[in-house]
Amino acid sequence: LFNSPLYSDVIFMVQGSVLPAHRAVLVARCDVMAAMFSGKYAEARSRVVPIHGVSSDTFLSFLEYLYTDSCCPASVLQAMAVLVCAEMYQVKRLQHLCEVCVCAYLQSMPSRELASTGISVIRLLRRAKCHNAEQLYIWLLHFIANNYLIFSHKPDFLELSGQPFYPPSVQNDK
Repeated sequence: LFNSPLYSDVIFMVQGSVLPAHRAVLVARCDVMAAMFSGKYAEARSRVVPIHGVSSDTFLSFLEYLYTDSCCPASVLQAMAVLVCAEMYQVKRLQHLCEVCVCAYLQSMPSRELASTGISVIRLLRRAKCHNAEQLYIWLLHFIANNYLIFSHKPDFLELSGQPFYPPSVQNDK
C-alpha cells in the first residue's frame, strides 16, 4: 500500500508532489499523526493535507518507514533530513535509525575522501545537538577527535572554540 492511491484516504501535498497515504497506517505508527487526524484539527476533516518545511523526498522516506519499518537514506544529508522529520513527528526509532545511518556513512569514508567531501561534520554536529540526536552528537564528537588533523583545517572547526560539549540531554538539564 505504500505510496499507492489504492484505498488511500489522505493525500499529502509536499512541494507540489502528491503523496497518497492511509490514515489507519499513519495513526497506528505515529502518535503525532494520530493527534493530527483526531477530531480537533483541520487535518481530521480534510482529504488533502499540506506539509511544509520538508522536501517531498524526505517526507516520502518518512512515510516509507511508517509503512515498512525500514529506512535507507541514500546519503548523509538525506539521513539528516529524515532525522529532522522523524523528530518533528516524534518517531524515536526512525530518528535512531537515521543516527546509525549517518555514523555508518561517515565511518565508511576513506580519510582522503573525508578531507575533500562537501559534507560539514561540524554542521552535522550542530544539527545533531539542535535536533536532540544525542547518540549521533556523542559519536560525531568522538569522530572529530579521532580525525583531528582532517577537521582542524576546516574553516568551521574554529566555530567550535569555546562551546561546551555536553550531549543535548545534559545541556538541557543545566
